[in-house]
Amino acid sequence: MRRALPLLLAVLLALPLLAGCAGSGGTTASKPPVSTFSPTTTTSPPRTTAPTGTEPEAQTQLSVYFLRAGEVGTARRTIAATPAIGSAALNELVDGPSAAERSAGLTTAIPSGATLRRLTIADGVARLDLSGGLSHEAIAQVVYTLTQFPSVRAVQVGDQKLTRASFEDVTPAIFVESPAPGQAVASPMRIRGTANTFEATFLVELLLDSDGRKAFQRVVTATSGSGTRGTFDVTIPFESPGAGPARLVAYEASAKDGSPIHTVEIPVEIGP
Repeated sequence: MRRALPLLLAVLLALPLLAGCAGSGGTTASKPPVSTFSPTTTTSPPRTTAPTGTEPEAQTQLSVYFLRAGEVGTARRTIAATPAIGSAALNELVDGPSAAERSAGLTTAIPSGATLRRLTIADGVARLDLSGGLSHEAIAQVVYTLTQFPSVRAVQVGDQKLTRASFEDVTPAIFVESPAPGQAVASPMRIRGTANTFEATFLVELLLDSDGRKAFQRVVTATSGSGTRGTFDVTIPFESPGAGPARLVAYEASAKDGSPIHTVEIPVEIGP
């Protein structure tokens, strides 16, 4: 059941140009490199029973940012293509995690009954007038969700101009943006996100749920670390055992004893 629909009533007309309104010279606080996502539009394969003359429905994918253990976590959604992509992203955010996403550990801090009275986009800055009061974590979800689009560099809430860097305290040390929980993967597997780990390194493993065997293990190095968040984007081939569930595990080896710290575990589905 959809909830908190009033949050979107003022947005539906305010965001039709979100995906296309490029910033032009607005002054925002500088931030370290972050991984951004540009939505892709696909066309559904034709149905054998589709009525004659019916065009396949175009679809687009976007990210929605929830919480995992109190820190930002990503979910992926496929929706009908729309020019109001920002409205659609906020719509998905307000809906909250699906049952499968909740079982993967995702939650939300967006309260029921919150309303958005006004949202405008200018010079790469989204300006919001929120009522109901959102927590620090909830605002982080909004900022992450809107700044996935290249046309939004920052989000202004009240007199604060916020970027992803404003929420380092609720961003995991290893933040895997893709793949998201439940996402289908295949070899070679692309893994991307941001990290702030010692000497910018950490490990990723793909564990097969059938027997716990490692399909791969690899050391990943981000563009920066040791107090400065950097990006990573790697593509790793592996021998596919066939379709089935698996777990992508990312963690840092403790400098003290080598034990895993800052562990992130994401359930995925290996395609045939």
